Amino acid sequence: MKNSYSFFKYTPKDSRVHLMNSKMKILWFLLSFLFLLLMFDYLSFAIFSLFLLLLIKKTKINTRVYAHNILVFWPLYVLLFILILLIKHDISLSILIVLKFILIITLFLILTFTTSISEIAWGFECLLSPLKKINVPVSKISLKIALWIKFVSNLFDQSKAIRKSMAYRGVPYKGNKIKLFKSMTIPTIRLSYKLSLRTIAVMKLRFYGYSNKRTNYHENKVTNFDKTLIFIDVILLYIAIWLRWIL
Repeated sequence: MKNSYSFFKYTPKDSRVHLMNSKMKILWFLLSFLFLLLMFDYLSFAIFSLFLLLLIKKTKINTRVYAHNILVFWPLYVLLFILILLIKHDISLSILIVLKFILIITLFLILTFTTSISEIAWGFECLLSPLKKINVPVSKISLKIALWIKFVSNLFDQSKAIRKSMAYRGVPYKGNKIKLFKSMTIPTIRLSYKLSLRTIAVMKLRFYGYSNKRTNYHENKVTNFDKTLIFIDVILLYIAIWLRWIL
């Protein structure tokens, strides 16, 4: 199946996950990420995997799209497994860490597929707003987080465009792999970086971050669905901490 969804790129839909309040969605994301960091048993992995699978169904995006994007990183999974195995000499731990990494990628996919860059920046800024009292540049930090996500999305978009361009010109994919990698990687990073700089320039023209008090043109209301996801994450965090304590 060809991937019609760009990696880490927002895909407009009318699902409940898309319509979540920005602050609540970022809070859910951070709680879920914290749970994954604390997770070191297969029971927690099974529970959270089922939870994410149900949430993926709610996004109204084909499950195969998520699977395709997750499998893009298979060389990294293999490398991570080998490194952990060499360091810890524990196959079970190596498998668990690889599975945890896969869930982290899945979590990022759910967030970026269902949330625009502006909503991500706005959500982080709202959650970090108490830090403004100690003169922390919250707006700039939130923008940088959103731009890094945009940069990763641009990398994949530009990589696809360059591969198509090379195919149209009849450039062979067999032969010197190092030369081929260099001919694709350097232009991809360069083009993605230029696009990121262009985005920064646009945000500066809009005077982003110049005001201490910002408003959002449109913000989805907090619903029972949002509260339920946060409640589930809190319960999962409790389970993870409890299991680590008894183990």
